[in-house]
Amino acid sequence: MTTETQASAEPFRVVVFADFVCPYSFLAVDQIDRLARDYDVKPMWRPHWLHPDTPLEGTPREPAEATARRERLQAWIKEMAPEQSARIRIPEKRHYSFLAFEALEFADDHGLAFPFKTAVYDLMWTEEGDIGDPATLMAAAERVGLDSGELKVALNEHHYAESALRAVDQARRIGIMNTPTIFLGRTRINGWTYYEVMQSVMEKQGMHPCAALAS
Repeated sequence: MTTETQASAEPFRVVVFADFVCPYSFLAVDQIDRLARDYDVKPMWRPHWLHPDTPLEGTPREPAEATARRERLQAWIKEMAPEQSARIRIPEKRHYSFLAFEALEFADDHGLAFPFKTAVYDLMWTEEGDIGDPATLMAAAERVGLDSGELKVALNEHHYAESALRAVDQARRIGIMNTPTIFLGRTRINGWTYYEVMQSVMEKQGMHPCAALAS
């Protein structure tokens, strides 16, 4: 596909349904950010609420459960994504997601949802931030150039609760079961996969890396 043809065609859709509390979704963040750079696409990050029964303060895990889970997850990450292993801090509790979904809608309204989601994941999974705490979401907002004071008001008054609920309902309606679920054009990928698999999917649909188009 030539540069001219690609520019005149409909934008190639990349949509990710995920929950901030899902470690596999966190591992997908770097992959999707890289995909955006390599293929000059604009991915959308949409919520899939894994644990709607979690209270605002989160759900602490029993020490034995937390230790066993951490060991299993760390072993999987070391095998599948070793470059991420050293930086991950696995939470001691299950976090409340919905406030972060509201904040994501706020960021989307200001055109910064994509970098904002990366900041939220980093704060939770590498810096032990609590995404059920507005202060963590305000810190993420500041990192990407959003007005944290404006976000605080929006969260306190739940300005974006309705749109976040609509987004969660959309995921249910289309049958999202896995996190992440990644749509690359016409192809649906259920769960985490290797970046090379995504590249193959992209290129089978006529998408090529920007560097290849420029050469």
